[in-house]
Amino acid sequence: MSDKLLKSTERAGLYFLPPLRRKAIEAAAQKHHFPVLNADIGAHKKIEATLRQLGNALHFPIWFGANFDALFDCLTDPDWYPAKGHVIILSGIDSLRTSDPDDFTTLIEVLQAAAEARREAGSPLWILLDTPARGIAPLPEA
Repeated sequence: MSDKLLKSTERAGLYFLPPLRRKAIEAAAQKHHFPVLNADIGAHKKIEATLRQLGNALHFPIWFGANFDALFDCLTDPDWYPAKGHVIILSGIDSLRTSDPDDFTTLIEVLQAAAEARREAGSPLWILLDTPARGIAPLPEA
């Protein structure tokens, strides 16, 4: 089921990834030659440190400025990490939601906008959160 889902560019986006589906998604991504990038941001409670950690985990270029605009720019730049598509598994996001709900909301909006821009460009970006969040649907079955 995950194989067909990841290949479906029009369904790419930001989702909650139930823990039991993680291995299947990683295997499907490997089959389609989509890099799986894991970013654990749970150690940080402020957005600046969170964005720096995210940039490091996602191998952003040196010019990444650890702000929301730069996050969007990197995620939508085809030269950032050349591939047919990407799967980002973001863990520890609940820490930011608890400590800074406004920046958490902005982060979610930026991630959604980047996934949408990539979807429109025909290059799927799957961003999967390890914890449920209001307004974020669980990853579809297929």
